[in-house]
Amino acid sequence: MQCKQSSLPKAVFAVLLMTLMLVPGAWAGSKYHVLYNFKGGKDGLRPSAGLISDATGNFYGVTAGGGEGGGGGCGTVFELSPAKNGWTQKVLYRFPGNAKNGCGPYANLTFDAQGYLYGATALGGRGRCSRRTCGTVFELTPVGGGRWKQTVLHTFAGGSDGEFPSSVVLDAKGDLFGATGSGGGTCNCGTVFELTPLAGGGWMETILHSFSGTDGAHPGDLVFDAAGNLYGVTVIGGLYDEGVAFELSPSSGGGWNESTIYNFQGFLDGAGPDGGLTFAGPNLYGATIVGGTGDWGTVFELTPGSNGSWTHTVLYSFTGGKDGRYPFSPFIFDKSGNLYGSTSGDVSCLHNNRWGCGNVFELIPESGGQWKFEVLHTFPGGSRGADPSSPTFGGNGGLFGVAYDGGNLRCPGGGGYGCGVAFELMP
Repeated sequence: MQCKQSSLPKAVFAVLLMTLMLVPGAWAGSKYHVLYNFKGGKDGLRPSAGLISDATGNFYGVTAGGGEGGGGGCGTVFELSPAKNGWTQKVLYRFPGNAKNGCGPYANLTFDAQGYLYGATALGGRGRCSRRTCGTVFELTPVGGGRWKQTVLHTFAGGSDGEFPSSVVLDAKGDLFGATGSGGGTCNCGTVFELTPLAGGGWMETILHSFSGTDGAHPGDLVFDAAGNLYGVTVIGGLYDEGVAFELSPSSGGGWNESTIYNFQGFLDGAGPDGGLTFAGPNLYGATIVGGTGDWGTVFELTPGSNGSWTHTVLYSFTGGKDGRYPFSPFIFDKSGNLYGSTSGDVSCLHNNRWGCGNVFELIPESGGQWKFEVLHTFPGGSRGADPSSPTFGGNGGLFGVAYDGGNLRCPGGGGYGCGVAFELMP
């Protein structure tokens, strides 16, 4: 097939599978709070991925812009900490805007066992990517006194090396795995890569798979199963050119074997699977940005069967009305098996379409394999935020996240739509 060129989706990103007991209906009358209003200067502009938390209840995220240079800027890594009278925001690192250090972090952050942070930038690097460059994977290490040191682990050169890395995930040995949304082979359809720390310092990159288009194109975030297999989705490509879900398994003789576990057809089953997948038990859950009965996206389930087969089931099709449009994954689950996610819309909601700003939703499993859909909060735009990330749980049972737009409407570089907010949703 001829691989389509596609603009890469905003990554949405880090999944914390918490074991919090929330009963169906507990979110009726839920309360929404803006925890932090991004100003668009040195504190950052446009929070562009989901939040992750540490053991003490602090949250960490990234902004795609702001930091050095004010309203433009190349982005930040920030920490949100609970305080006596609310929450405080602290910038851990400001990207200086050069090719060496990277620019435009947009992927979910990841912690290792030592408390180091890992992430990716959309820009920075070298090679054929020229002015836009190709992206980096970086590490942030605490060095005392509340300060963090940034180290670039790999800069992408384009071509077979790939371009535009996703979020990275760690295996038990401390190796990093991720995907690039473009580059790799003649198709320019993306890669899956591994970064291995070397004994003498530095990291070595290995390309595990280059997508050809027929097996998918433009992959998103990856997730491991307990056996060490990797799973993900591609936005397009596959048998019907509407995207695939795939598996990468390590072979006994070295290397990795890629297999397609589902080809999206682009009709009622959805099209354009975006973001990443989530495991809950043996099943995988994800979202498509279009398709379904209303053509506004779906939430789907993939169930493993015998002989490596997987069964695809649509749990919910969005109508584009009060239930939202363009769902984002990955999702999170509570101990009762309820699924939580978000939808997004464009900023036209600030003017004439109150349903276009996105929402946070819940899907509750019921008898007979049915799922009940509930909107927990609809974002109105303006100072209250718009275009939310995938939410995550906090230790208090609330849902936490960021909204890419909204907030301070006078922020530099905000275009009149605000610079974004961090929020909490309590049952």
